[in-house]
Amino acid sequence: MNPRRKILLNPGPGTTTNIVKRALVVPDICPREREFGSVVYQIRRDLLTVSGADPETHCAVLIAGPGTAAVEAALGSLVPRDGRVLIIENGAYGERAAEIATTLQIPVDVWSLPWTVCPSPVEFAARITAGRFTHAFWVHHETTTGMLTPLAEYGRICRSCGVVSIVDAMSSFAGLPISLREDAVDFIISSANKCLQGMPGVSFVLGPQELIERSSAIGRTYTLNLARHEASLINGQFPFTPPVQVLYAMACALQETLTETVAARAARYRACYSVMLDGMEQLGFRTVLPKALHSQLLTAFHSHDAPGFSFEQLHDYLYARDITLYPGKLRHEKSFRVANIGALTPHDMRGFIAAVREYLHEN
Repeated sequence: MNPRRKILLNPGPGTTTNIVKRALVVPDICPREREFGSVVYQIRRDLLTVSGADPETHCAVLIAGPGTAAVEAALGSLVPRDGRVLIIENGAYGERAAEIATTLQIPVDVWSLPWTVCPSPVEFAARITAGRFTHAFWVHHETTTGMLTPLAEYGRICRSCGVVSIVDAMSSFAGLPISLREDAVDFIISSANKCLQGMPGVSFVLGPQELIERSSAIGRTYTLNLARHEASLINGQFPFTPPVQVLYAMACALQETLTETVAARAARYRACYSVMLDGMEQLGFRTVLPKALHSQLLTAFHSHDAPGFSFEQLHDYLYARDITLYPGKLRHEKSFRVANIGALTPHDMRGFIAAVREYLHEN
């Protein structure tokens, strides 16, 4: 029996297929068994395929925990004590990375910008060359606003300067084409429950195996040490108890991703975005960002100008109709966000627009 379908317009965990949901229900198994190890091996292999990585030189390090755990693992493991990382903070998730670096006492320069500003590659190059950085960190898809920042362009600049790039691709991986072979990016961080359309509970770091193995002496935390995880995962084992059922669902979600292809999924997401944006603009909503900066995966909107409009009331109206909307994160103005990732279709977005239109008419 399939559960009632809900339309989640938050940036993860998103709407999943019934096939992925059913993959959670498996016989109990000890995660030390070879059978489970084969699932772990398949997940790592498929992640490298989705990321366009070189299986001879790259590896996929799985972390039991939310995406933030993988960000902490990457920053805490990869930046040496005599190194320095530049972190771009132009949204809540860049801000979070900066807080992690400060907490772990990682040498860091935080490039704080307005949360609606994306540095150009020229500005980024000037910042990189002006400092003595060993690493740079930025968020590819900053879901505070739906901003898409350069990936390949920043990566090429880092590589030309001998700087290791660490990219939070939490809400873009598998939703936009990314290639570790072609994009000149060193490390990518993401999780199972965003554009991969899996369940929450597993995150991962993808990057050069050599650099991860060399980080064994750097790790600032015990449980989030990338080298420790990789040494265990080579044998199909997590160093600590893994979320077994979530990993079965992740393996299923990866198979769905490979079958659909990232290119086709990205096209489906763009179609959903187009329907959603056209409908919202017709209803009088204004986007926070200019369209040139839109990821087409999530869009932030200003609160409606209609007298008495309340996001909380709109949320509750939609929630009663099995549609979930997400509040904004801007500090000084009212906003909300609409994500169009997950197992959604343009038909779902037309239903969402119809429900918003009904709410505005009734209120």
